[in-house]
Parts: sequence; structure tokens; C-alpha cells
Amino acid sequence: MTIMIDRPAVLNASSLRRAMGRIPTSVAVVTGHGPEGPVGMTVGSLSTVSLDPPLVTFFAMKESRSFAALRNLDRICINVLDEDHADVCFAFASSSGPKFAVGDWDMEGAGAPVLNTASISMECTVDSVYEAGDHYGLMARLTDLQTADTRPMVFYRGLISRLHPSTGRHAKTNRFDWWAH
Repeated sequence: MTIMIDRPAVLNASSLRRAMGRIPTSVAVVTGHGPEGPVGMTVGSLSTVSLDPPLVTFFAMKESRSFAALRNLDRICINVLDEDHADVCFAFASSSGPKFAVGDWDMEGAGAPVLNTASISMECTVDSVYEAGDHYGLMARLTDLQTADTRPMVFYRGLISRLHPSTGRHAKTNRFDWWAH
């Protein structure tokens, strides 16, 4: 097997984007009930921060109008998309159009809109918003969690992708704190 190494002449935003695109990420739609009605956006930067307390974070470009509405809410819902939610992904990635017309949404709850067919729905309170270069980060504290036995959508190399059916096998791994013992 030959491994090709791509070493950019200059480290810039384009080369960093290409390199980081080789790391698969989940795809989620973050929703909330804003003063103007329901609001939502697609994110590909969701990460667990802490188990105790249960905290997650995601990032959005500073210019995002949807994020500008979400960051001021008390409650949001992070809906991790399954592999069949491409239409939901693209609807919420757009800056215009009727976003909530796509997908099966529960709009009646006291919190934020929940995608009934999501792989994971995490109802959260907004903990903090912070600057992160040309993005903002939003830290959210989980208050409720729903999971479904579906396969998540994956973003890889600039494309919406599916996991191969053979993925998900158990493998022997070390604990994350293996060095402390």
C-alpha cells in the first residue's frame, strides 16, 4: 500500500480546511424557539465536553444569522441527524427557505423543536457563548436525552456520507486516562 503525503507549501485556511475535512464529524441541527419563531442551523462541529456535568459544545461562523438568534436563547435542542436526513441537513444549512417544512418536528414542547426521527436529540440549556477565532462556540448543558437505534450521518471530505455497515464492531481499547495508572 502506498501512502501519499500532502504537505502544503503554506499553512493557510484552505489547506487547514482540506486537512481537517479528513476527520469525519457528526452532523446535527440545533434548534430553538426564538422571538421571531422557530430557528435552527446545521452544525458539523459537535463535541462532548464533560460527563459530569453533562456538557456539549458546537461552533458557528460569527456572521451566522441563525446562530445570532440561537445564542440568546435559554433552551436549545441538538438533533444529531441519521444517515437518511440529507434533506433536513441541507434545509437547515441554507440561510433561506422554510427550514421546518422538512422533517418530522415536535414543535409543541416547552423547550426547542425536536426532530422525532433524529439519531440523538439532546435538550439543553445554554451555558455560555465564547469567541473562538472567526467562530463563536456555544456550551450547552444537557437536560434531557433521546436516542434511536439508527446510523448517524457523517460529514467527511466536504461530503455527506454514510458509515459502512461493518462499522460499529467492538474493539479492545484503552481507557482515556490509561496514562494516569
